[in-house]
Amino acid sequence: MLDSVGVDEFEERVYRLLLAESAADPAGLAARLGVPYEQVSGAVHRLAALGLATFTGDPTEVSGAVVDVVRPIHPVRALTPLLARRRRELRADEQRLDLAEDTVSELATVASQASDGTSAEVRVHRDTAAAFTCLEHIAATATRQVLVLAASGPAPGVTDATDYSPIVGLAVQLAERGVPLRVIMLDSISYLAPLIEGANRMRRAGVEIRTSPVLPAWTFVVDDEYVVTAFDPDHHDRGSVLVRTPGAVAAGADLFRQYWQQASPLGGTDAPTPHGLTEGQRRLLIMIANGRKDETIARRFSVSARTVRRMVAELYDLAGVSSRIQLVFRAAQFGWLDGSELDRI
Repeated sequence: MLDSVGVDEFEERVYRLLLAESAADPAGLAARLGVPYEQVSGAVHRLAALGLATFTGDPTEVSGAVVDVVRPIHPVRALTPLLARRRRELRADEQRLDLAEDTVSELATVASQASDGTSAEVRVHRDTAAAFTCLEHIAATATRQVLVLAASGPAPGVTDATDYSPIVGLAVQLAERGVPLRVIMLDSISYLAPLIEGANRMRRAGVEIRTSPVLPAWTFVVDDEYVVTAFDPDHHDRGSVLVRTPGAVAAGADLFRQYWQQASPLGGTDAPTPHGLTEGQRRLLIMIANGRKDETIARRFSVSARTVRRMVAELYDLAGVSSRIQLVFRAAQFGWLDGSELDRI
């Protein structure tokens, strides 16, 4: 167990054998250990270099050959200087680590200030790089709790709308640090296999996940200290806004709690409403009744326009119709909608 002072396992075996025999020649040691002479010779020279052994200068004849005799140095005399040196190295390493931690804190401050905001309480990250740096800062520095509304479209700072691995990776990193993380995702993730896979990966890491038919905008409530929201819910590439005012933090936390109470556990069934439709189908129907285009619906549900057309086709099958006009008419007949709901979304 001397590896901490630079003596490997085999060298320690040779040293122990030397201590037991007081003195020996490398060839004899090799025979006792059942290893090649060259291996023992190298270990002996290494022990000598470390001050654990010395050659006596009194060669002896073994099997007709003259060989050097090596003897061990007493462990207290030999190892005490090595231990002292190693302690000095460890103290130096600790000092360097302390300096590194200070540097990390300094760099984290610089990173959090890398924006064009003009206030310590409000910072605007106006491009995707700055917005993603903000998310990395959350994953690396949050300590108590993070609440997330994962609304439609990619998170602020994520450039590829089809690649969810960056935000999933940050969530897993946060959870693996032991920070409680709650996330509300859209029900429509069930239409996207990569999102389901990402959600399951987060859940395995300890993230609590629920789903909701609709969400207002990407929102992060961090440690009850600040809130980060998408700068523009309909344009993810416009960055994010960080606000530290107590009122904004309280409002963000309250908004999350309201959605959390109404949301369903991930993987739970999308139970029918009293009207006979699932809540997601009702939301889709309301948007259709209000004349929303497929592209607009796709953004709200965080799916592709092609997936929207498939969702609409499912409503057609339920209603026994073949057009949107017929669908809205039939929905009114079936009591799926009433007048007070048509302008809700």
